[in-house]
Amino acid sequence: MAIELDEACRTALARAVDRLKPLAGRAVRWVRPDAMHLTVKFIGELRPTDLPVAIECMQPPAGRVPPFSIEVGGLAAFPPRGAPRVVHVGVHEPTGALAALHGELEEALREALGVRREGRRFHAHVTLGRVKDVRGCPPVEAMAAEQPEARFGIVEVDSFLLMHSELRPDGPVHTPLHRFALGGAEGGR
Repeated sequence: MAIELDEACRTALARAVDRLKPLAGRAVRWVRPDAMHLTVKFIGELRPTDLPVAIECMQPPAGRVPPFSIEVGGLAAFPPRGAPRVVHVGVHEPTGALAALHGELEEALREALGVRREGRRFHAHVTLGRVKDVRGCPPVEAMAAEQPEARFGIVEVDSFLLMHSELRPDGPVHTPLHRFALGGAEGGR
């Protein structure tokens, strides 16, 4: 499940990636701006017969969580220490609605389809790139120094998507399968 970023946020993130490309060279495979999103929960492979069950079980959590805003900003990497594997920006949501949505979706999917809970704490972020060559990738501090702006936008969230991801040589392709309106939202954007 994913939260879409608005055009202004994706544009700001694309400018940041353009500034980072010369610094990192070919060491990082950068995410295309149209593919940038916030993953709320990664499900993995679903059988076609599981899709209606997944949609049905996610409706109640979506209805219980009110719309909220996220602030996207702060360049970082996973893991936080040592050689970076993923370059990302953080996502801040102070009300707890995003964490509640993640937790409720995890529980609903576990009960309905046996989807395992994450083994680690949920860390909201938007992936900018995946490191292909750790030796050629500069430290995240050096990349952060290239960013004159630390904030990339505030996004109003009134829905989330169930998406199918297909990995291709030129990067993943995400296909929306179903949009879920958050509680109180009018059908989402």
